[in-house]
Formats: sequence, C-alpha cells, structure tokens
Amino acid sequence: MKKFKNEFIGLCSGFFWAVNGTVLSLLMGSELLKSYNVGVIFLLPLVFAGFNDLFAGLFVLGYNGIFGKLNRILPALKTKTGKWVCFAGLIGGPVGQCSYIMSISLAGPAYAIPISALCPMFGTLLSFLFLKEKINLKTLICIIGCIVGTFILSYSKPTGNYPYFYLGILFSLLASFSWGLEATIVNFATKEKLEEEIILNIRELVSGISILFLVLPCLNLFGSFITTIKSFDILKCLIFAGFFAGLSYLLYYKAMRLNGVSKGM
Repeated sequence: MKKFKNEFIGLCSGFFWAVNGTVLSLLMGSELLKSYNVGVIFLLPLVFAGFNDLFAGLFVLGYNGIFGKLNRILPALKTKTGKWVCFAGLIGGPVGQCSYIMSISLAGPAYAIPISALCPMFGTLLSFLFLKEKINLKTLICIIGCIVGTFILSYSKPTGNYPYFYLGILFSLLASFSWGLEATIVNFATKEKLEEEIILNIRELVSGISILFLVLPCLNLFGSFITTIKSFDILKCLIFAGFFAGLSYLLYYKAMRLNGVSKGM
C-alpha cells in the first residue's frame, strides 16, 4: 500500500504538469497576444516562463508559510547544498523552463510535453554517473523505449501552422536534459537533509526572478514584462498555470525523494 502511495504521488505530479502545459498552450494561442508587439511574439514564451515559475514559487512560499517553514529558507540558502539548489534553479528555469515553453510554442503541446518528459531518461543516466544509482534491465529497456518513442513521435510534422517544428523538438530535448540534470542535483540536495519544500521554494523563486530580471532585459523583452502585468486577463492565466506548476513540483520533488530519481521522474 505504501509503495502504491509513493507511486501515486508521482502520477498526480504528472497530471498537474499536463494541466500546466495545456493552460500555457491555450494562452499562447489566444487573442490576448494581440496586446504585445508583433516583433516579440516569437520570444514571448520566455516572458510566460518567468511568470509561470515566479507564481509557482509564490504558491510554494504560501505553502511553506502555512506549515511554518518560512524561517528555514534563508538559512538553507547559506549552506553549500542551498547554493547547489540555486544552481539547479538556473538549470531548470532559464534553460529548462524557457526551452519547454518555446517548444510548446514551436511544436505544439501534443509533441512538446511527451518529448520533454524524456527527462527521466536523462535523470536516470546522470544519477547513474554521479549518484551511483543502479540501472537494472527493466530501466534500460524503458530508456530504449523512450528513445524509440521520441523518434516515432517527431518523425512527421503535425497538421497546422508549425514552420519551426523541428526547432521546437530540439527545445523539448534541451528542456528534458536540463530537468534531468536539475533532478540529479535536487536528489543530491535532499540526501543532504534539506526538505523538498524548501528546495523547491528556492528553485522556483531563483528561476522566476532570474528569467524576468536577467534574461528578459538581456533580450530587450522587458517591455513585454510591463505589458503582461498591465493585462489582468493574461495574469489570471499565468497565476492559474503557476498554481498547477507549483502543485506539480511539490509532488514531483516528494516523489523523487520517496522513489529515487529514475522512478520518481
């Protein structure tokens, strides 16, 4: 029963992650994008990625506040493990999350979400190399299945307006590798006795803040940040997506602690 409960936590995380991706995809295909300058539409997913992670981080902050854990965040940042978590946030956020939302925009959610879900394969390989987790025959067969499935899925373009489809596939693969690396770092951190809620809070806030206030200004996209905060309808969608992202990540980090990196992912 306990084994089923641990696995069910991971399955719920995957379901809420799919909801998050669907909400973001609907937003990027909506009439609300007319508020933005036409010249920035291609990179607009980066703006949404930053808000998505920031709102997820604020949701987890509220969660930690309810359970009286806010006073543990700053001390955790000062530890060596906390600094590794900040690094994981930069890998999973500006690199992973931005790549993921770019892939949804360029290849569509039906392709981007399953291919980005290859992160267990990368997480398993990286945890084998760096954390010495064993790869049994069943896991190896699953990895091969992931590779074959990805090739079959991305072999032909979907119907619709996706002129940069294969670039979207590459972004999906980059996202999955980034999240696999992030998961390996996070699993190392949880073994160092930092609670997953604290780790996640640091990760999400580092990711959201770095995307919005470092990546966007560097790409001359800060005007789109201003446009976003002026639109209540867009913010509603992003808060909704961020809620499900935070909920998914809470269950995801717990699943990795309970099941290990490869099975949890």
